[in-house]
Amino acid sequence: MADRENATGVLGLVQAFVNTVDLQDGPEELTDPNTLVAWLRAHSLMEPGSTASEADLKHAIALREAIRGLIGANSGGKVYPLDIATLNEAAAASRLRARFGADGRSRLEPEADGVAGAMGRMVAAVFAAMADENWSRLKLCGSTTCRWAFFDMSRNHSSRWCTMASCGNRQKARRFRERAKAGA
Repeated sequence: MADRENATGVLGLVQAFVNTVDLQDGPEELTDPNTLVAWLRAHSLMEPGSTASEADLKHAIALREAIRGLIGANSGGKVYPLDIATLNEAAAASRLRARFGADGRSRLEPEADGVAGAMGRMVAAVFAAMADENWSRLKLCGSTTCRWAFFDMSRNHSSRWCTMASCGNRQKARRFRERAKAGA
């Protein structure tokens, strides 16, 4: 949706990856190995000439959902052991290593190339995003059917829905109907 809040920088990259599927209204952007490769290249996560398999696509989608679960903790959700295992597996498969550049700045870089390397770069982005002071502002919509990752721009970090106009109003209307039914 056009009116949803977007983060910038590494937070924005993590948010964009998680939001490659709109769980409530569709579409799924990562429909096959070619769309995965196109997305990864468009975001400078994979080198030209690399390809992907169906297994790579499945791993990328599993990593996306693990990251969604991690972001959910910023909204009061629980981080599940499977999400942690998926993140650790992606880091290990990419052979993620700490590196220091000529400028003295540290970063995590994968030794693997292809999709495994791209997934390592995504894990490194999550690592960097979590170190950002604004990480806690990256949240999941409180609607259980939506779960869109949004950037909470509110002053007191209290936003619960990706948009008030859609998910927020639906939730409030649902609670109103439930209270009316209970009172009748």
